[in-house]
Amino acid sequence: MRDGRVLLGRRSNTGYGDGAYEPPSSRLDERETVVEAAIRVAAAQAGIALGASHVTLAHVMHDVSGAGRIAFFLTADGWDGEPGGACASYSDLAWFAADDLPANMIDRARVAVRNYAAGIGFSTYPSFLSGRAPEVDSGRATGQDPRIAE
Repeated sequence: MRDGRVLLGRRSNTGYGDGAYEPPSSRLDERETVVEAAIRVAAAQAGIALGASHVTLAHVMHDVSGAGRIAFFLTADGWDGEPGGACASYSDLAWFAADDLPANMIDRARVAVRNYAAGIGFSTYPSFLSGRAPEVDSGRATGQDPRIAE
């Protein structure tokens, strides 16, 4: 995040969600901490150098739409370099206002960014009201817990 804007990359040549935006991301390598992964991903995908002391937990999401993954969304309050450059996973990087995200964005990432901007630290995806299946609107879950921004 910088000045209320979030850095997003447009997925390219990954076989999943190509053309859609998401924050720079990856899976953990064996025996790698979440902070070490953030440092690695920032360098490889955004071309910036992060120090561990600048990395903070922003949001945790339990994604129950598939295998039940837990996603950690992190933010940094400082870095060296300017985001940009070529990356195998993204065709471009751009800054977007947290309240004006691109329409072509990976939905679970959109929910996490909106929740972070609203001060919500944890969510599930999709989110359900107790015992009630969500309504579906253009492929996105609605009927969410009112504490969770859509």
